[in-house]
Amino acid sequence: MLRCETIKIEALTAQDQHAWTAMALATGLASPLLHPEFAQAVSTTRNDVEIALFRDAKGLAAVFAYHRRPGGFARPIGSAFSDIHAILRRQDVETRDEELLALAGLSRARFAALFTPDKPPAAGLEPVGPSRAAIKRSTADALIAELQAEHPKRFKDFRRRLRKLETEHGEIHLEVSSDPATLDELISWKRLQYRQTGRHDVLAPRWTAKMMHTLFAKQDGVVSGKLYTLRVGGRLIAAEYGPQGHGTFHPWLAAYDPEMSPYSPGHLLVYLLLSRMEEFGLTRYEMGTGHEDYKRYFTNHRSELFSGVARAPNLEERLREAAAQLVQASLALCGKRVHGFGERIHSRIDHIAAAEISTAGRWAGLTRAASMLLAGQRSN
Repeated sequence: MLRCETIKIEALTAQDQHAWTAMALATGLASPLLHPEFAQAVSTTRNDVEIALFRDAKGLAAVFAYHRRPGGFARPIGSAFSDIHAILRRQDVETRDEELLALAGLSRARFAALFTPDKPPAAGLEPVGPSRAAIKRSTADALIAELQAEHPKRFKDFRRRLRKLETEHGEIHLEVSSDPATLDELISWKRLQYRQTGRHDVLAPRWTAKMMHTLFAKQDGVVSGKLYTLRVGGRLIAAEYGPQGHGTFHPWLAAYDPEMSPYSPGHLLVYLLLSRMEEFGLTRYEMGTGHEDYKRYFTNHRSELFSGVARAPNLEERLREAAAQLVQASLALCGKRVHGFGERIHSRIDHIAAAEISTAGRWAGLTRAASMLLAGQRSN
């Protein structure tokens, strides 16, 4: 029988950390986002981090790192940057996700990209993605050859753009940067991109920038923040930043100098990075879900993930689910246009709530989102 204790990350023992790491690796994802060191970095920036440890006669059986919100509501550790998350468990443990939530005293949890062995997954979860990755199974050259065979014209174009870029602007360098000012420059590019596209600025809350810099400054352990930069003639033209560990790089932020867009510098950075994976100690480049238009060129592996709300099996949550279904049915009766608007505003609210931990930040984000969505409705 499983029993659960909830702790702060500071109370995690070395033995439990080792068992947690083993469970993360057993998923086959090798994601730095599932590692206890990622949870430790996030906990230095937020005070709502909790760790649910589930034990049985064999020891640590499962673990869930999360942010506890009011009403027994949970979000995975690092939301809204947790592009892959899981309620980790030993492979011999058959207890389902929703049952583990109940044991942890949680009423429900919202997931955006959940890895789960449950078949079928908890009610309320639907497939999303998949998460796309480039995996080096033997050598980087073999990986590039594999991707090129799938998209020969595109990879020929990458090489043409590289030659043109070097001819017109100078020597090309891809490197790992340790300069905090360069990371700040990338963050500025990304925030400008959010403003221009109307997306919520998830880098505005202070905790997110602090988390970025905490991982970036980390020198020991397994997981740290890596900043890959592409320069030509000494000029920064593209950069990617994200956590790296166990040979996996998972970019969070990717942006480029808009003036250099004719060369597709973002694509060229990824192409060069995959070409030199051995040099950077990489076996996997994990891209997460969404934006399939460019990711498909660099994908040779897909992982099935799920999104939605998993609810603990109790009366209160059954009533919440019934109420949510009633709202959805009411929106459907209002017609496709209203229903579509309702779906978009709900999605935007959830994205804002994941990043903003202050009431003021949530209200400001909601106001901007509603204004932009309403303007879009009028233009249609």
